[in-house]
Amino acid sequence: MNPPPKILDAEVTPSQLKVRLDSGITVLMPLEHVPTLLLATEKKRQDLEVFDHSVHWEKLDCDLSVEGLLTGAKKMPSLARKALEKFFARQYGQIAA
Repeated sequence: MNPPPKILDAEVTPSQLKVRLDSGITVLMPLEHVPTLLLATEKKRQDLEVFDHSVHWEKLDCDLSVEGLLTGAKKMPSLARKALEKFFARQYGQIAA
């Protein structure tokens, strides 16, 4: 089995994640597939690290692998829920129980 391609660079636009691979493939993924990025501030979206086989956002606790990008996998519902909770807390403050 061949190893996955390496990531050369990545960028986030207001509507999509663009990842360029050393295989010549460029993956364009709508941010709707990555709720953590969709709901994050622009500043936090841009604070990313590119590794050989993944893209990482430390402050968002978000990682996307080459394999996931190539299959177009959407993030798990529990992570989407976590992203929504952080978004609402940031927008409206903590709501007392």
